[in-house]
Amino acid sequence: MRNQLEVSEKYSRYWPAITLGSLIVSALFLGGYIYANSALLESYLRLAAFAFFVIGFLSYFKLREGQITITYNLADEKNEMMITYSVRDQTIHEESIDLSDIKSIKVDQMPNRSLYNDFYKIDRSVRLKKKHMDGWLYLNELHGRMIPLSQENAQKIVTFIGDQIK
Repeated sequence: MRNQLEVSEKYSRYWPAITLGSLIVSALFLGGYIYANSALLESYLRLAAFAFFVIGFLSYFKLREGQITITYNLADEKNEMMITYSVRDQTIHEESIDLSDIKSIKVDQMPNRSLYNDFYKIDRSVRLKKKHMDGWLYLNELHGRMIPLSQENAQKIVTFIGDQIK
């Protein structure tokens, strides 16, 4: 039986291209705004330059944050699991879960907390139910942010934990 499982956050390889492309398009719209003669055209170009600048700026923050790696370690003596969240081999958060307190675990959709989740319903999360609670809890929540997982990684987590709680 394995004692460790490592999965990564669902992360697009297009973030660098989105960041650079948005900032370049923003600069082009800004240049068009500077050389425009019509007041209506100037306002449209200024709005477009600002919108692409914001997209580039926000995607830069996502790029700078990096991809989160989640490591699940089983303790040898106890019926406990340590969950470690790291970015670029630097630990940013650790938590432990008592496996004997878990009643069931499943793969589920991400919680609908943003407009992004209304359009892009492929991301998955892992939910668990504790023995002494009525509702379901999300497993990979880091500082109020749900870590999106692919279907394959979420299923690996459910299988790994499910083997331990049986």
